[in-house]
Amino acid sequence: MSETNPFKIAQHQLDEAAAILGLDPATHALLREPLRQLIVSIPVRMDDGRVEVFQGYRVQYNDARGPCKGGLRWHPDETIDTVKALAAWMTWKTAVVDIPLGGGKGGVTCNPKELSPTEQERLARGYIRAVWKILGEETDVPAPDVMTGPQHMLWMLDEFEAIHGGHYPGFVTGKPLIFGGIAGRRTHQLLHRLVGGSA
Repeated sequence: MSETNPFKIAQHQLDEAAAILGLDPATHALLREPLRQLIVSIPVRMDDGRVEVFQGYRVQYNDARGPCKGGLRWHPDETIDTVKALAAWMTWKTAVVDIPLGGGKGGVTCNPKELSPTEQERLARGYIRAVWKILGEETDVPAPDVMTGPQHMLWMLDEFEAIHGGHYPGFVTGKPLIFGGIAGRRTHQLLHRLVGGSA
């Protein structure tokens, strides 16, 4: 297949699997598209005083098996199609290993290497202010992914808790250990790097 659009590739993979499994047409059609997708504009005041607007995404591909779960990527080439594909693959992964979660994914089109720590914090908090209504422990739980890490998750958790006026440690995974993170996640990330995967 010569297609380079990642979501078209994911759909093609599903089509092949559906044919092998004899999947009924209605279920097949439902699984070919995300259940929900949100595209947001995130204004961020930069350190020099100007305002830059970033594009952000959150896709909840399917929540039939439980709350959506999936990472948040910051990358200059991030697109809604990349996020949709990764959310679809997350849906398949959780189902295949029988984890009671659905598939989700998020992203922001940016290059964090070009942003100061304070700009990254404003972007992380701005992302949550833009998408918080569809997130939560029982609906969709973000996690770190490409070019995001524990500090980003902590900023997002703090913003979410400020909006809700309460304590919601299960809102994100991948937090620093002192704030309820899990020690095994660091081992998982190192293992993935050793075998050539992404954390």
